[in-house]
Amino acid sequence: MMREKTVEKIIKGFIAKEMTIDAGEIARETNLVNDLNADSMDIVNVVTAIESKFKITFPDDSKIKYDGYTLQFLIDGAMNALKEKAPKQARRTRRKAKAEAPKGEA
Repeated sequence: MMREKTVEKIIKGFIAKEMTIDAGEIARETNLVNDLNADSMDIVNVVTAIESKFKITFPDDSKIKYDGYTLQFLIDGAMNALKEKAPKQARRTRRKAKAEAPKGEA
């Protein structure tokens, strides 16, 4: 699974590109709406970029504490979705390997 620092760097890049700012200006507590004046379309674009990059669906439930759209909230959401995705991928990989193994080796 991807490390949190890597996820943070990627998400910062998405925010910086969407808001046309330097990624160095974004801290974990930076709120996209309150601090960067993001509108709803900016939020949708950032969340869609995260989902597309990591091949996840951003959690709709309350497994993570909603604190506004901060960098920390987006990191937590992505990491949570990646953790949930990891066991499913491992099962798929094992099933595929078992199916592809010659008879008697599976």
